[in-house]
Amino acid sequence: MNNFLFVVVLYKVSMEQSETMRSLSRHRDLLKKKGIHVLVVDNTPGMKTESLILDSDIEYVSFGKNGGLAQAYQAAFLIAKAEDYRFLVLFDQDSEVDTGFILALDDITSKPETPAGIWCPDIVCEARQVSPYTLNAFGWPDFYPPKDSQGLHGINSFSVVNVSFLDSIGGFDEFYWLDCLDSWLYEKAHHGHWAVKRLNVSVNHDLSLVSGKITLSRMKIIAFYESCFVFEYGSAGRIAGTTLRLFLRGLKRAKMMGGVRNHWQYVSEIFKGALAGLKRRGNVASETTSRDG
Repeated sequence: MNNFLFVVVLYKVSMEQSETMRSLSRHRDLLKKKGIHVLVVDNTPGMKTESLILDSDIEYVSFGKNGGLAQAYQAAFLIAKAEDYRFLVLFDQDSEVDTGFILALDDITSKPETPAGIWCPDIVCEARQVSPYTLNAFGWPDFYPPKDSQGLHGINSFSVVNVSFLDSIGGFDEFYWLDCLDSWLYEKAHHGHWAVKRLNVSVNHDLSLVSGKITLSRMKIIAFYESCFVFEYGSAGRIAGTTLRLFLRGLKRAKMMGGVRNHWQYVSEIFKGALAGLKRRGNVASETTSRDG
């Protein structure tokens, strides 16, 4: 049985331009020693559709279109399942993978008696911790939870995901193709009573919402999917708190978004997401009732 399959998702950057791939290249000897394989999924539109073995431990796949993180991770999950990997390690193209993170993976394989659905390290962006975090009753995050906190959530990058857990939920939901895929994944772990554990290491990652490298279009998409997600899965308190947080985020970035008109476009995406989430929630409730009947 293999232990870890790293999956790196690229979008409109080459492998040489990706911070993730550059950092992995600096540690190739250690990766080989640990028996860690890397799958590179290129989501750049217009690329030739192909699958290449670049080295004994690196495979490259291009779909020729952007199917988002979910499609790329789903492809990696199916490979990991078929080739008997225990864990899938998720990355996008902006993650700085260092020696400490690679060595910390030994903590997972050395503790088979405490299986978990997901392991996540402390992730820092511009000197701010962004993951993991806990949520209060109103859906507001605490980015500095105690070390032994339960109910941890995290971002996609650097998440070490148990393939058995993924198999139990049928892999990744491609509705949340890009945004809120991480929220969905951690929510599924908690709902399925899979533990989420902290990996004792700190890493760096460029998160666009924190660094400010984000467009109005991306802000609107994020607002839609965050709203959709919380209306699909959240409690009344969490729905209210998250909706307020999304409104406040828009006000804070109103100038960046280009004024009042664009701000109301952003706000409308929150309402559209709410309607989509309620519809998805209703569909799940109907399916459950039908099965129970």
